[in-house]
Amino acid sequence: MSNTNSLNKNKDVKLVRVWRVNLKDGQEVRVATIEQGPRKPSMCEGCPAPCCQGIFRPVLTAEEFFSKKFPTKFIDAPDWLKKQVPRAEKLAVLAFTENSYCNYFDPQTQKCKIFPNCPKACLAYDCREDPRPEIKKFAKMREKEFKKFKKQ
Repeated sequence: MSNTNSLNKNKDVKLVRVWRVNLKDGQEVRVATIEQGPRKPSMCEGCPAPCCQGIFRPVLTAEEFFSKKFPTKFIDAPDWLKKQVPRAEKLAVLAFTENSYCNYFDPQTQKCKIFPNCPKACLAYDCREDPRPEIKKFAKMREKEFKKFKKQ
């Protein structure tokens, strides 16, 4: 495996690294990992966790990927990443179940089984900052619920 680092000049963009990885079938692919910043305060407590149920694929950091701390799945790199880092063919993400849930999501408690020892992408994610319209709508609703919860 070799490391071909790429850093976007924009300080708001996470550090993207691209690695050559040999798959079990002998095929070599270029897989991207994305470094994450520190965890931000969030409204996760009591949330129904849509981020753990298929809308969010936590991209692993280089350390998480190479340490094999978490089960990994390779997915096609999204167009925005291919434009930014053309060498990236795949993304190294946290593996997920057949029904698209995170492997560590407990559907009964609707909580992470390994929090706070989960991938850094999970700790850094804040639905309020997600640009997708359906997530923005959810985040606004969730924020209202969270404010009511905090007052109790």
